[in-house]
Amino acid sequence: MLLATLVLVAFTTLDARADRRVAFVVGNSAYQTIPALKNPDKDAADVSSTFRQAGFEVFAAKDLTRLQFEEKFRNYLAAADGADLAVVYYSGHGFQVGGENFLIPVDASLKDAADMEVQAIKVDDILRQLRSRSKVQMIILDACRNDPFPRKDYWLRDQLIVAGDSGLAQVTGSQNTLIAFATEPGAVAYDGSGDLSPFSSAFSRRALAPNQEIRSVLAAVRRDVVKATNGKQVPWENSSLLDDVVLMRGPEQPAPSSPDAQQDQEMAERGIQVAAAAEAIDNRGISVPVGVGPVPLKLDFTAKDAGGSLKLASYPATGTLSLPDRALSPQSSLMAAEIDKLRYEPQIGSAAPVQVGFEIRVGNAAKQATVKLSPNVDPCDQAAGEPLDLQGVVSGRLPNEIGGSAVEACEAAVKSYPDIARFRYELGRALLASGRIEEARQAIQEAADKGHVRAVYQLGYIAASGMGAAPDLTKANSLYAQASDKGDPYAMTTLGRALFDGVGVQRDAGKGLDLLLQAAAMGHVDAMKDLAVIFKDGRNGVPADEARALAFLKAGINRQEAYSMAILGLSPKRSEMSIAVCKPKVVTKVVTKIKVIRTPAPKAPPPEITTPKAPLVPIDPVPWRGNGGDNDHSPPGRGSGDSNNG
Repeated sequence: MLLATLVLVAFTTLDARADRRVAFVVGNSAYQTIPALKNPDKDAADVSSTFRQAGFEVFAAKDLTRLQFEEKFRNYLAAADGADLAVVYYSGHGFQVGGENFLIPVDASLKDAADMEVQAIKVDDILRQLRSRSKVQMIILDACRNDPFPRKDYWLRDQLIVAGDSGLAQVTGSQNTLIAFATEPGAVAYDGSGDLSPFSSAFSRRALAPNQEIRSVLAAVRRDVVKATNGKQVPWENSSLLDDVVLMRGPEQPAPSSPDAQQDQEMAERGIQVAAAAEAIDNRGISVPVGVGPVPLKLDFTAKDAGGSLKLASYPATGTLSLPDRALSPQSSLMAAEIDKLRYEPQIGSAAPVQVGFEIRVGNAAKQATVKLSPNVDPCDQAAGEPLDLQGVVSGRLPNEIGGSAVEACEAAVKSYPDIARFRYELGRALLASGRIEEARQAIQEAADKGHVRAVYQLGYIAASGMGAAPDLTKANSLYAQASDKGDPYAMTTLGRALFDGVGVQRDAGKGLDLLLQAAAMGHVDAMKDLAVIFKDGRNGVPADEARALAFLKAGINRQEAYSMAILGLSPKRSEMSIAVCKPKVVTKVVTKIKVIRTPAPKAPPPEITTPKAPLVPIDPVPWRGNGGDNDHSPPGRGSGDSNNG
């Protein structure tokens, strides 16, 4: 957190605006198949509090399963899109295999060779996503503990690798990246004897020291940890920051106006004024749209002419308060002239209303007031949001689930928020579902021009499909590559498949396999399905391993992927449309009971995985085609089930 806070200040001093600083803080303590850790949940709570004090938007979570991590991380990435600083802090189990670092969710069992790929989280995948979204990235890992799992060999890409040394491996970042470890590479970090680990305790203690450059802060943390562990643990970091970065020294908070020390009559008048101001604000309910940036609260502060001020008595549990020139932290104060500029931005993935408490002051008279802020999702997002859109705010709909009212809803959203690229893309999806191809193409192009990554992928799909013109695989693969470089799971899947098979591009099976694995790590079920087929058959230098294939089928089943479930004779169920809140899906319980996969009847062959390979260029393309990947391309009225993404 201190690392994070420091970076934010460097930007704040250069630019009179509120920097976008977002932190994802995870503490995994309650492991299900191995002994629990005593500190990580407390470490995460303490670090989250410090980030909040520094003015960050904080996505805080503890004891995350693999599926919960995916959902929470996707919500965080949507908030971090375009951020000045994106931070990930993790406390819990983590270790290295083949020089790759992995963070371990609480439901991981790691019994089989394929489990590392489908159950753990690769640090490089996290860093790759942060690089594509933010100006400065920081990953802070208090996860260098001994490997507690009995199995020591796991599949990585096309090789079976034996787990290496203790602790974590060194990570190399790109420009403007800082990676901090609780201890040096290959060494073990300690939980310590208190409620916090030695590293987290020192980190929280040093984080908010004013006007400290990051290397000075980390040096202080290192000294504290070395002393606390008698030299057994030495924190370490790798920095490629281009400039000196100073720890947060928050902008000067305006002091409340001092009492005038006037006569009793004037004091009484001020009491009346502050009471009236509190009454005008208190118990107000304000609906705030999600995913459109900070929204002015328009509090209508009646006491500004009397020199009143306002202090944050309680900060909202999620989301961020800001002024145009700075983010606000708990206990911030505002002068009367600033109150009309107060803004709130809801946290993506959090639908619950929050409260913010104010202390209103005129002279030495003060009174409390509370405002209720209710996040709401735009009807366009509800009607035409897309699955796994890392700039989206909902769990999404497949093309055949988009109703006739979606076009009208999205046209209204584009009119209300012309600068939000997501709404233009969703309008394009709605137009495609309605068969209005040229209008859809224009809307999608406009969204791509405004920086919407999924729209770039969709343009590639349109080029590959033809849609009124000759298919152009060269253009399609170029667009897929652009979107893949920005971390889009659909693009990684489609480009990965093309590279692995050499369809429309020179074959590079290794890179293609890497892209498919990265897309699967982001929860893309089509990538899981493709990997299952590859591992079942063994192709292009990748060894056949039916157990590995079944592991990816099971991962698809966990996410209700129709193809994987059909192999086992199960019926997929669609979840209700909602904001992508970090909740375990009910189907997770079903998956844990699919032991028939692991123990087939005696002498019975394993389930046959036979699926025709989808061509990159669809045969007889039809004008209603929408998205690829996790989408159904059946015409309206034909139902679902075809998950070919071109």
